[in-house]
Amino acid sequence: ATGRLEVGNINLQSEKSNNIDLSFNYSNAGFYAGLTFFQNNVDNYIYLMDETEEDHADHGDDDDHDGLTLAKYLQQDAEFKGYELEVGKTFDLARGALSLSFARDSVSGEFTDGHNIPRMTPERNLYKVNYVEDGLTFTLILKDVSAQNDTAENETATSGFQMLNLNLSKTIETSPGSELVLSVFGKNLLDEAARNHSSFVKDEVPMSGRNLGVRVSYSF
Repeated sequence: ATGRLEVGNINLQSEKSNNIDLSFNYSNAGFYAGLTFFQNNVDNYIYLMDETEEDHADHGDDDDHDGLTLAKYLQQDAEFKGYELEVGKTFDLARGALSLSFARDSVSGEFTDGHNIPRMTPERNLYKVNYVEDGLTFTLILKDVSAQNDTAENETATSGFQMLNLNLSKTIETSPGSELVLSVFGKNLLDEAARNHSSFVKDEVPMSGRNLGVRVSYSF
């Protein structure tokens, strides 16, 4: 599934991780906010590294591994750091509640020798609108993902993209303890040609395009 011929390493040592998180939260009169900073130092961090064309040429192996990329498990000390932010406001309306929120998260990872850790998730912003009214729920989320250019050796960069998702659902209680849920959803409404940077096969397999559908469920 990853398109790799993975080579294990019997000499790997156990990882040891030291973490610190610092969080701030605030809530008042429908307004809420949260901010978290984190850092994670990992001794003997284990990762999977793809073989480069130069590496392949050096060991003189004519085997193409059935078209798979040769990847070896390696380890070295690493450091991760980043933050998560979310702010929002809930408005009480005549018939329901409307919530607007903004969130952002960012994480970076480097080995202690200064090289980038492979397949690191890029920064992203999330804009969310949510409305709830007597069994009716409407949610609209715009995910704005940045380009990822902090790449490891032999790793390709990915462009940024915007993913717009919508969901509208209605819950109907048909009898005590039984309910019918009707949903209409749309994913990637902008039909972006998006690629998940943390995927091993991002260059070959993009994320799903525009997807529209109807969902019906009944519980009793």
